[in-house]
Amino acid sequence: MNPKPLFILLVAAASSHFAAADDNADEKHVQVVTASGDTIEGYIRSDLKTGLKNLFSKTGSIRQYINVGEEPKGGETQRFSAPEVKEYRFLEPTEGYPEGAVCVSTEINAPRMFKPMNCVRGFAWELDRRESGSVLRWDVFENSGGRNSVSYLVPAVGLKFKGARAAFIVKLNGKFNDMMLVLYLKKKYPELKEAWDEYYHKSPDAKAHRKELVDNPSTGLMFYEEFLRTNAPLEDEASDD
Repeated sequence: MNPKPLFILLVAAASSHFAAADDNADEKHVQVVTASGDTIEGYIRSDLKTGLKNLFSKTGSIRQYINVGEEPKGGETQRFSAPEVKEYRFLEPTEGYPEGAVCVSTEINAPRMFKPMNCVRGFAWELDRRESGSVLRWDVFENSGGRNSVSYLVPAVGLKFKGARAAFIVKLNGKFNDMMLVLYLKKKYPELKEAWDEYYHKSPDAKAHRKELVDNPSTGLMFYEEFLRTNAPLEDEASDD
């Protein structure tokens, strides 16, 4: 891979993050729930140091830090790492999030060379929360391929099954992708892996099921709920549920 385009991408992203003005205070007004259970109200603040800490963290894409100030502009701010936070909720409702968008701190699968099951704690947008788990979105780097390969940040949507160690991708850059989830289930819960394979890969309607999940990732949680009618949930010792 050619490192120069990636370096340019990182610097540009950090600069963009730093340059983002706090013009609309309501859109940055949040309520933070810390790991100890305390609640802090403030404003998400953009600054270069936090942006660089996120971009040059071990994951390179999964955000692991947020910066919160008591006021939209000026005054003191406090930087939180993902392990220090349970979640933060935006207090200004939108059409897509009538109760306010929520960003949770959780374990996320972040494969590394020779370590496909590597997981890190980071922040992910919560798209749905059910008794059986959550649908989460975060960003990952994807290579363009070829001799002069370039890395781009693309959206990833994953499922965090109740009892699972981490969230695993099921939709990458708009396409179905369950490779890491299947690998995880093969080791941790073979029966669930077999049921997943049958539903999403082997049955006559597998293609339709995959399309349904891409269109609505919450159907993956519904599949798990159906599985739990006659089976026990995942019990991974590293679960942070």
